[in-house]
Parts: sequence; C-alpha cells; structure tokens
Amino acid sequence: MMLLPATLMTLTAAGQNVSGQVVDAHGKGIPYINVVALSLPDSAYVTGVMTDSIGRFGFDVPPEGRLLRVSGVGYKTVYADRTGNESRICLQEDTRMLGEVVVRSRMPKTRLKGDAMVTNVVGTVLETAGNMEDLLDRIPNVSANSDKIEVFGRGEPEIYINGRKMLDKVELERLSSDNIKSVEVVTNPGARYGASVKSVIRITTKKAVGEGFGFDNRLSGELKERGYASGQERINMNWRSGGLDIGGTFNISRTNTLDPKQLEQITYLDMTWRQPSSLDQVYKKRNIYGRLALSYMFNENHSLGASLSWYRMPWDNASGYMKSSVVKDDLLTEKLLSSYIASGQGTTLQGNLYYVGKIGQLGVDFNADWYWSKTGRHMTTVEDYQETGQEPVNQQVSTSSDGRNNLVASKLVLTSPLFGGTLSFGGEYSYSVRKTLYGVLPADVLEDDKSRIEEGMASAFVEYVRHYGPLSMQAGVRYENVDFDYYDDGVYVGEQSRVFNNIFPSLSLSGMFGDFGVQLGYASDISRPSYNQLRSNITYDNRYTYEGGNPFLLPSRSNNVNLALTYKWIMLNAGWSHVIDPIIQHSEPYGDDPSVVLFRQVNGESYDKMYASLNISPTFGVWHPSLMLGVQKQWFAMQVHGHNPLDNPVGTFRFDNTLDTKICRISLNMRYTTRGGDENVYMRKPSFRADMSLYKAFMQDRLTVQLQVKDLFKTSRQRLTMFYGSMRETLWGAPAQRRVSLTVRYKFNVDKSKYKGTGAGQSQKSRM
Repeated sequence: MMLLPATLMTLTAAGQNVSGQVVDAHGKGIPYINVVALSLPDSAYVTGVMTDSIGRFGFDVPPEGRLLRVSGVGYKTVYADRTGNESRICLQEDTRMLGEVVVRSRMPKTRLKGDAMVTNVVGTVLETAGNMEDLLDRIPNVSANSDKIEVFGRGEPEIYINGRKMLDKVELERLSSDNIKSVEVVTNPGARYGASVKSVIRITTKKAVGEGFGFDNRLSGELKERGYASGQERINMNWRSGGLDIGGTFNISRTNTLDPKQLEQITYLDMTWRQPSSLDQVYKKRNIYGRLALSYMFNENHSLGASLSWYRMPWDNASGYMKSSVVKDDLLTEKLLSSYIASGQGTTLQGNLYYVGKIGQLGVDFNADWYWSKTGRHMTTVEDYQETGQEPVNQQVSTSSDGRNNLVASKLVLTSPLFGGTLSFGGEYSYSVRKTLYGVLPADVLEDDKSRIEEGMASAFVEYVRHYGPLSMQAGVRYENVDFDYYDDGVYVGEQSRVFNNIFPSLSLSGMFGDFGVQLGYASDISRPSYNQLRSNITYDNRYTYEGGNPFLLPSRSNNVNLALTYKWIMLNAGWSHVIDPIIQHSEPYGDDPSVVLFRQVNGESYDKMYASLNISPTFGVWHPSLMLGVQKQWFAMQVHGHNPLDNPVGTFRFDNTLDTKICRISLNMRYTTRGGDENVYMRKPSFRADMSLYKAFMQDRLTVQLQVKDLFKTSRQRLTMFYGSMRETLWGAPAQRRVSLTVRYKFNVDKSKYKGTGAGQSQKSRM
C-alpha cells in the first residue's frame, strides 16, 4: 500500500466534485482504473467510478468520502486524501501481480470495461497461441482465418494497436501473441469512430522492456495441398533512448494458393438452363514491405512522430482452367474449355504525421495522412467451345486494367473534463481520387473504360463519458458529409454523382457489480460501397460471365442494439440490427443469351437480423477448455425459385482445448457451423474444422518454435447457394484443404513502439 504525499489537502465537510487523471510511470493515461471514495476511520465504501479511455475520472463525493483508493489489475494500489482536483495520480506497476512472466497457465478472463469486452492475454494460455490470426481466433466472439477477421454478428472490425489505427494488415502480422497484454472488442462503436465502423478491436501490447536496441526475427513456412508451399520472413527492429523511438519493419513473403471450385449456374425460364463448371486455379504472389517510424516524447504532455511505409507486389501471377457445359432441360447444347494466365504488379506508399499532447486540461490528438497506390494487371483467356451440331470455335480475349489511388486526410480529436466527466469532440476530412483504365481486345467484345472518381468526406463528432459509481455512460453523435463526383473520360456525369449527409447517434451504458457485469448499447452505422463497386464499366471473366459496377449503388445503413452480460468465466452476448438498403450481389442476363450473365452489386430490401452467443471458459488443472455457442438469424426478403431457406438460422459451435504441460503446450481447436442463411447466401451443408498446435519455448522465451496443422481432418468443405431472385441461382462449392506450418522466432528486448499516430482517412483507404 502507498500513501500519496500529504500535500493533497482535505476539504471541508461539504460534498464536492472530484476529478483528475490516473497515469502510468511514462505519463500515459491508464483506462478502466477504479477510483473509490472511502470514509474514515473505518474505510467503508462510499462511492466510486472507473477512469475513461485516457485515464480521466470525475464524480460527486459526499462529505464522508474523505479518502480515495486508486487501484487496477497489474498496478500497486494508491491511497490519497480527497481534494477537489487530484491533477495526476501516478500508479506503479506491480510485478507481483499479473505481470508478463510471473503468473502463467491461466485461462483468459473476459470482463466488461466501458464500451468494450476486455480479454487479458498476458499470463494466460493465449500467450502461446502463435500469430495474431491464431490469437484473435480464440478471443470470445471473434473469428480469424484465411486473412479474414470478423466479430460475431457485427462483421469486419477496425483494428487499433496501442491506440493507433492499423494502416495495413502487415502491422498486425508482425505481432505475436506473446507481445500482447490485452484485446478489447467493441460491438457498438461510439461517435469518435467513423460511421462505417461496425465493430472495433483494440490491441494493447506489453510494456517496454528497456532502452537500447531491440530485435525480433520470425521465419515461417507453410505446406499446402498438392505440395504448394509459402514462406515469410519478418524482421522488426527498434531503438529507444530517452524520449526518442526509432522503429523499422521489413517483411518479404512468397505465397502460393490453390483455389479449386465447383459451380453450377441455374436459370429458370420457359426451360431450365444449367451450367455446371469445374475450376482449378493457382495464385502466386511475391510481396515486399518496409516501414520506418520515428517518434519523440518531449515529456508526458507532448509527443510528435512520423512514419512512412512502402508496399511492393512485384509479382502477382494467376493461372487456371475451367471446364463447363450448357444443359437445357437435360439436353446438352454446348461445351467449353477455357484457360487463362494473368500477371500484375502493385505499389503502395503511405505516410502519417501526428501530434499527441495536452495543453492545460485540453487533450490534443492530431493526425495527417497521405496515401498513394498503383496497380496494373493483364489477363489472356483462351476459350474453345462447341455448340451441338456446330463447328468448334477458338477465341482469345485479352484484358488490361490500370488503377491509381490518391488520398490526403486529417483528423483532430480534443478532450476536456466537463461536469465530472470527459467531453471529446473533433472532426476528420479526406479527399480522394481514383482513376481506372480498362481495355479489351478484340474491341467488339466490350467497351474500354476511362473513369475517374473524386470524393470529399468531412465529419464532426461530439462524445461525452461520465461515471456514476459503478455505472458508466457514454453518449455521442457524429455527422458525415460525402460529396461523390463521377467522370467518364474526363466528362462530369451528374446523374452518377451524389451528395450524402448523415447523422449517427450512439449511446452505451455499462457497469461492474462485483463479479457481475452488464453492458447495453445502441449505435447507427453505414456501409459505403467500394470504389470498385461504384465503377460503370463491365469486365470480362469468360464467355459466360461478366462483372460490372453500379454507380447508382446506395450506402447501406443499420441501427443496432447490443447487450452483454458477464459473470466470472461466463459471458452472454446478444444483439439486434435493422439493415436498410443492404448491398448484395446480383445476377442478370447479359445480352440475348440466357447462358451469359452479368454479376454486379445492387441494393436489396431492408431486413432485420439478430445474434446471440454464450462463452464459457473454466479451468481444470492443466486443461483449459473454452466453449462458445452462437446463433444468427435473419428475416431476409427475397423471391426465389421454390422453397426459400434464407430465413433459416445459422448455428456456430466452438470448442477450444489447451493442455499446458511442462514439456510443451498442445492446443486442439474445433469449430462446427450449421446450415443457414446470410443475406442472399445459403450454406446448404454444415462444416467442421479442427486445428492443432504444438508450442515450445527455449532460452527463457527468446527462442520459440510452433508447429500448426489447420483443418487437421480435411473436413471444412464449403457448399453454398447464392440466390439472385426467382429466375437465377448459383451452386458454389470448395473442397477442404489441409495446411501445415512451422514458425521459428528469435527475439530480444522487444516491446511496443512509443509511436502514437492514429491515422486519418482509414474508411476511404479500405474502399480503395
């Protein structure tokens, strides 16, 4: 126990509003710390609050609450006489508590704090999960596989690492589970986040090990079906001295991906047209990534930094073939054998400049971003087809596409104490330009395209957080203006240009009552179509398939309510959403031939959906099981041919197991998904997958080796039906593929960077 200096003066017997900020040894605000007022001399509880996301607190204290107790997991408890303005209270880390290497072999506990569900990683079996994909896949209500991360019922999240928005996925890939202190999952983000953000994952890494040079080298290799192999080398270096922090990342990878599929397109007219197809494709890529970040912390009130990243894809090749036929009422009318070769390149540059500081009681967070990318791709398709009773026809089609993206963006967030709480307000502005060139030979197949999209986006928000004893309230509103201009070969097209003005409110209430926690939230969000979906041109896939954009596509909005309950190692989560103008894929005839289709995005009818999940994570000696039961149900309106199964619910069952032995850690994680509908897609066959992992550490954890097998029993086959109204549907199937990987990692003196830039214009970057 520590007692702050007696220079903190006690007040008279009158009640008073008490406010201040709790910081760590580096002057950084600590979120979710308990600040409790006690009476003297019996130290009985009077009232208390929890600090907000930047460590601030404020609450009305009755006269009898003369002593403050400030405590949090991993920090030494501090006691102080009450004053009207506590200014800054500094907490020291308690290495005897939940440190990074002291307590091990525990199951992670998920608790509610503010707007998030927080899962501790440090000191638990999750430390040895492996890479970040493996770790996130074991966080309650999060799934991560095949480069796709989703929050259960809320879709793809926006990810923050140490308060800084993740600019590209390489930043996540360079981390490992043993770098991580905690993971926070937000299902209803507040007004400070962009309106297109449906969920947020906030990742906090461990504290700095020390000054000087740090090094982390990770080499991984993966063996896939048919002997296809991929490999990756990642090097992270960091040098710290005083307030100066210089960090660099270099990553080189080679990936080979096998993509076999079975398709059958069905068209219901006066006769039934069936087009079964078998595809076998291979994608081969080479990637190089580098990032340099420089930051300097003048003192606890002022930090400045800049970063520059470069991503180069010098080789992006794909090849494949397709066997297809056209059957009309069981009568074969045509056969097709198609093969293609495609090659491409891409380069991306992006920079960030930030300032984070405090001027008096006003907190300032400013970011300016610049983004530039260039891509080019050429594809040659050779097709041999023969209609019944006709001579064979050979056709060759060549396409070339070239894209350019430019973006400048800035964001300013200000925070200040107000009426015992914290007021945050600010805004964001971005201006982006996308240019597209598309050409086809022979010229009579399709028209060339030369289009340009210019978009300006401005937003403003205000958010207020206040604690009332064990309860916390967060309310906010966000306004966004989007000015979308479309140009065809340099000519402005007014009917395809739009202006959008939207307001998005949010409200969240949460509280912890001993081991029991409750959280209730409402938020409105929006899904803006990508620039590729808004294009006006049509691209050529093969003789039967064309793809197009839709410049008239509207954004999709939704209103969402979420409820979460926790008790010790049990968590219940449920939510409901009303979706307006959902963006779905549509299929329609292209030309007069019913066998030729055009795929593009359209807005569907509004619908409701709900989700619920139960997570249970007890501990039995060296066995650490975790069980998740989930269900998603929608009421999706669409006319289909025959029975409509789209309203059928989807069940998800996950059973993760870890054995923490003295020799190594063994994990067997299993997942089962039932049939059910997701918008216009119906999963017509259930799917089961089991992943296994062996983890071993040497040299006091500086050297680690991990062997993983994904889809151990090759059972994760996918069988889907995509409905496009009462006339068309497509049956889609992909076989299971086992993957075996080995990762060897060596590190010393590694930690989180002091870089505090959060980035700007992220929602626009993702649409590019």
